[in-house]
Amino acid sequence: MQTTKARVKRVLAFMSLLVLSLTVFTTVFATEVTSYTIKTEIKVDNQPLTADTKITTGQSMEATNEISFPDSQQINAGDTLVLDLPKELGLVTKLEFPIVHENGEVIANAVTDPSTQKVTITFTDYFTENYKDKVMTLKYNVRPNAANLPKTGTYYFTFGSTDFTLNYNKDDGEAGDYEMKYGYQDPENPNRIKWRIVLNAVQDKLNNMVIKDDFSDSGQVLVEGSLRAVRYATQPEKIPNEAALLKLEPIDNFTKKAEFTRNADGDITGFTINFGDNWNWAMYIEYTTELKSPLPEGSKVANVLEWSASNFDKSRSVNALTRLETASGSGSGDRTTTTTTTTTTSTTTTTTTEEPSTTSTTTTVAPTTTSTTTTEEPSTTSTTTEDSTTTSTTTTTEDSTTTTTPGGPTTGDTTESTPGGGTGGGRKKLLPSTGEVVATGLVISGVIVLIGAIVLKRKISNK
Repeated sequence: MQTTKARVKRVLAFMSLLVLSLTVFTTVFATEVTSYTIKTEIKVDNQPLTADTKITTGQSMEATNEISFPDSQQINAGDTLVLDLPKELGLVTKLEFPIVHENGEVIANAVTDPSTQKVTITFTDYFTENYKDKVMTLKYNVRPNAANLPKTGTYYFTFGSTDFTLNYNKDDGEAGDYEMKYGYQDPENPNRIKWRIVLNAVQDKLNNMVIKDDFSDSGQVLVEGSLRAVRYATQPEKIPNEAALLKLEPIDNFTKKAEFTRNADGDITGFTINFGDNWNWAMYIEYTTELKSPLPEGSKVANVLEWSASNFDKSRSVNALTRLETASGSGSGDRTTTTTTTTTTSTTTTTTTEEPSTTSTTTTVAPTTTSTTTTEEPSTTSTTTEDSTTTSTTTTTEDSTTTTTPGGPTTGDTTESTPGGGTGGGRKKLLPSTGEVVATGLVISGVIVLIGAIVLKRKISNK
């Protein structure tokens, strides 16, 4: 009994494996689309980028890719297309956006990734059905890739099939004497903004220093745990910029002095630091805010820093603005309708012979058969005419074939017609690409599986 159960389990396991194999063989694997043409346009403040356009470190530009595909390039759901940015350009933040038809149907989904400097497009099945005249347009923001632009100068690059000249001005960001602040979107999360502050780069003596920051604009709240406030030992010369300051090691972390301002929901919207006397120390403050609700494309988010000292007549402040990067995409395709025309051809054949012989008449009329023979007692009579002519006419149509021979005694035989216009067996008309081969293969596979199961069952029964 146990042996029988084991064999049954093996049979079931075999059939399960067969079904899994068929599933694997019928799976359509996603591939990368490689046949396309791309034209690119880059704009700065809505004006085309030219050799005369001066671009500074961190400056935002809008890139537009127009992509077209030949009709021969098949694109299925799950297929991808990867665009590599030229090394002179960089993406600002990770953005995910759909590429849509004007009727709202999603053609593909795109992702900009600053960590790889690539734009990855994943297609839906739209181009599978609309495979003619396939086009797409992508728009997203880029900026100079400072890591690959070591100094001020002219750089050349190609994006798609378009050549560009970049007139680049390397700017490390002047820290000023007392305050400098800026912000940028988190490369991994477009809903977060990273803020950076340099204070007292000139390393002056500041009595009873108080630092206040309000970032409640546009619904920003602090990402708790992201605030860091440090000071550095006095240097022989003024701190020129942020990069120079970050090369130094801080000597004190005063983050714990921050007192937070919270909104009705309990989220932090600002802070105040009563630092006390600043004995000629440069300071660095950094933190991250998060947008609690979506903002319109291209919105600018504000952040105000204010500080005061008792040996200064009035407080000083700096208002930093950060533009939210955006991306969008559109596209279209077309389809064709195939019409099949069937033509029926009729053939007529006429045959003439000269032979002094008995004439027979055969008439084919489906579906009955009649045989008529005419004789004269006491013997069969044949009529012979000198130089007589026997004419046989055969007409073939879709329905019947008639042969008539005039003159002389006749013998009539009527024979039932067969499909195909002849007396032999009918022939099946072949249809193009009907899937008969695939169906036959599946039937054979099924028969093999069934025979195997029956044989196993008989073996089990015999034992």
